[in-house]
Amino acid sequence: MRTNKKAAIKREQSDARISSAEREQARPEVNGEEDVSTACILLFGKYPQKFFPRARTRFIRYEGVDEKVGAEMNVIKDVTFEGTILNQIKKTIEFIETQVREHTFLGQHAQFVTKRDYPEFVIQEMTVNACCHRAYNIKGTEIQIKMFDDRLVFESPGKLPGQVKPNNIRHTHFSRNPKIAAFLKAYHFVKEFGEGFDRICREQEANGANVPSFRTDEFILKITVPKVAENVQKQTGNVTENGGKVAENHNKVAEKVAENHGKVTEKLKEKAAALGDTLTANKIKILELMIEDPYISRADLANNVGISETSIYRNIEAMRGKYLRRVGPDKGGFWEIIS
Repeated sequence: MRTNKKAAIKREQSDARISSAEREQARPEVNGEEDVSTACILLFGKYPQKFFPRARTRFIRYEGVDEKVGAEMNVIKDVTFEGTILNQIKKTIEFIETQVREHTFLGQHAQFVTKRDYPEFVIQEMTVNACCHRAYNIKGTEIQIKMFDDRLVFESPGKLPGQVKPNNIRHTHFSRNPKIAAFLKAYHFVKEFGEGFDRICREQEANGANVPSFRTDEFILKITVPKVAENVQKQTGNVTENGGKVAENHNKVAEKVAENHGKVTEKLKEKAAALGDTLTANKIKILELMIEDPYISRADLANNVGISETSIYRNIEAMRGKYLRRVGPDKGGFWEIIS
C-alpha cells in the first residue's frame, strides 16, 4: 500500500512537468490498472469521435478574400473528415488537392511556366502538423482549414508547443503528441523530425511566395500560407511593366498558340465528319481545354465548361479512343489529343 502511494506521488510529480495534452498520452495506468490512452483511441479507435467528438478536420472554402457570415455568407465548400488521425490526414489532403488550381504563364526566356496555387509538400506538411500537434485536451473545436482566393489558413486548437516560437520554428522541434508523431513517421508522413516547417518555407520561397505567418487567437493557433499564384502574377506584372518586350513576346506566342489550337480543332471536326460523328460545343470546349493544359482535372474541366463532373465524364468516355486518350494513371497522367 505504501509502495503504491509513493508511486502515485512520483507519477504526479512527473505529470506536473508536462502539458495536460501530453499527460493524457503518457499515462499508461489509472489506479494501478492499464488504461487506453488518448493517442491509442485517436490512432486505432474504430470511431474516435465517439470519445472525442471534435477530434476531426473541417475544410471550408470561401469565395473572395474575406470570411463573411449571415446574409452575406460566402462559403462555397464545407466538408468534415472524421475517423482515425491517419484516415483524416489522407482524406483531407486528397480533398484539398481537388481544390488547388494550376496556372500557366509566360516566364523568363519566353517559356511557359506552370505554378500551383500551393506546393504539394506544403499542403501535406501543414495538414500533418495540424493533426499531429493540436492540443487534444481542447475538446470544444476541431481543426479548420480555410481556403480563400489568396491564402490558406490552418486553425488548430492549442498554441505553439514547448519552446517553439515563430522566430525559431524553422529549426526547433518539439512534439506535443510524441506517440502520434512517431506513428505518422512510421507511415512516412513525417520524414524527419524537425525538418518539415523549414522545408515549407523553402518551398514557398522557391515559388516566389512569402513564408507562412503565425497568429494566436485565444487558444487557437492560426497559420496563414500565402497563395503562390498571387506572387507570380505580381512578379509577372513587374516584369511586364519594366520591359515592354516581354509583353510583346507574350502576345506573339499567345497568338501562335491560338492559331495552332484552331488548326487542331478544325482537324478534329473534319475527323468527326468523316466518321459520321458529331462534336457538340461541350466536347469541343473540353478538347480545347485539354490542348491548352494536358494535365487539367475533371473538376477544372467542369468549372470551365459549366457542366457537372458527371457530364464531363460521359463526354470524355464518348470521345475516348477516337479523339483523345489518357497517358498514364488518372492521378499524375495527362490527356493526349488524337487528331
